[in-house]
Amino acid sequence: MAEQQDKEIQHKRQDLDQPMVLPGIHRYQFFTNLKDRGWTRNLDRVSLFGIVAALLATVIKPILRGNPATIYCYECRACYATQDRCPVGITFQAELAVAGRVGDYDRFIRNGGLKCIRCGNCQSYCVQYLPLPQMFAIMQEDTRAAMSKGIVARHSLENALAQGLVGKEFIDDVVKAMA
Repeated sequence: MAEQQDKEIQHKRQDLDQPMVLPGIHRYQFFTNLKDRGWTRNLDRVSLFGIVAALLATVIKPILRGNPATIYCYECRACYATQDRCPVGITFQAELAVAGRVGDYDRFIRNGGLKCIRCGNCQSYCVQYLPLPQMFAIMQEDTRAAMSKGIVARHSLENALAQGLVGKEFIDDVVKAMA
């Protein structure tokens, strides 16, 4: 048993025996004594917690908002091919899907989300076969509720009206929110 302890001691590198790389830092210091450095293990836990929290926010937020299909949009932008076929002229449908995922009302309004009539022309181009009209309808209702609560910025609504980005079914709600 004493021989095993002697062998373990012989193979263990001592920091002071290692050549200096920088003043106060020996060459193998960070690789040999990781178990002695408690902050490293805690730092790994903190960074892992941050990654998991960001992932959960990305996944759970759309589920709680009632729009889980937005999670599956990986922004390939294949739906941009409908630019010429969209009856109301929405050019960036993927932006509407992303705005629905993160709950960004300003982005949704700025890209013409309140103008969408949910015709389904963009759905045929989606490589994920996502129900884009239903996703946009849910976000339109969320935006309508946010406007009635005063959450949507007034300048976003003013710009949307000025640029013609509000459909006829939402004009009364936008004007009411601006008053």
